[in-house]
Amino acid sequence: MLYNYLAILFFAMLGLLVPLMFLLFAKLIGRRSPGNPVKNASYESAEESSGGSRDVDNEYLPYFMLFLPFELTLAMLILWSTVSRVIDYNTSLDIILLVVISMAFSFAGYKLIGDVTGRAKTLYG
Repeated sequence: MLYNYLAILFFAMLGLLVPLMFLLFAKLIGRRSPGNPVKNASYESAEESSGGSRDVDNEYLPYFMLFLPFELTLAMLILWSTVSRVIDYNTSLDIILLVVISMAFSFAGYKLIGDVTGRAKTLYG
């Protein structure tokens, strides 16, 4: 029994040490010069860049925040489909209800994001 715990501990340490070794190796042999500031500047169709490079990430954050629960619900639905014959009727009904409600919230969330950003009107009509 102790062997199983030691094996888990070994693989956990290996899983942490291998990426850390790669990062350390890349840091040691990587280039340290800042480079050309003109070359490293963001390109916005020959316009002067405004804002930081992280502004674009905030634009897609609501879509990610809606996609993640929808994806988890889909994973639950896939798991439920494999064990649906051995679980009782009420549990199956609850899982199906969870999927329907989460899909309704996802579609409502996408609609709200489209209304706030104005993209739904420009993309669809």
